[in-house]
Amino acid sequence: MRKISMMIGALALGVAVAAQAASPAQTIEARQKSLKEMGKAMKGAGDSFKSGNPDAAVIKASAATVAGYADKLGTWFPKGTGAEAGVKTAAKAEIWTDQAGFKKAAADFSAAAKGFKAAADTGDLAAAGKAMGALGGTCKGCHEKFKNKD
Repeated sequence: MRKISMMIGALALGVAVAAQAASPAQTIEARQKSLKEMGKAMKGAGDSFKSGNPDAAVIKASAATVAGYADKLGTWFPKGTGAEAGVKTAAKAEIWTDQAGFKKAAADFSAAAKGFKAAADTGDLAAAGKAMGALGGTCKGCHEKFKNKD
């Protein structure tokens, strides 16, 4: 058991070192990929709700995807991964100049994503819809302040 625990610890350390060794361009690409996955999940849930016959399984899966990324959002923007990296990014400079504001926005998003997942997991579509609305509000607030329009 101890050997497995040591192997898991070594693997986690290796992943952390590999993440730190990523170039700004690689970091931006990974960030954009993750953000697109969350956007796709939000769209899937939103489309399901708008259909008039929401699919609880789609909503639950979408909520799980968003919640799975939620705690990581605040770590996806290390210094040097803005426009200065020479890679097209919609990230505004305010992410780095207003770190306190960005960290709060990321924490609000994470809390709302967890709320959406918890509601979706119950199968109560009305509660999930309300929680998704709250989550969408955190997305909008962050996008308005910290993201350039595409």
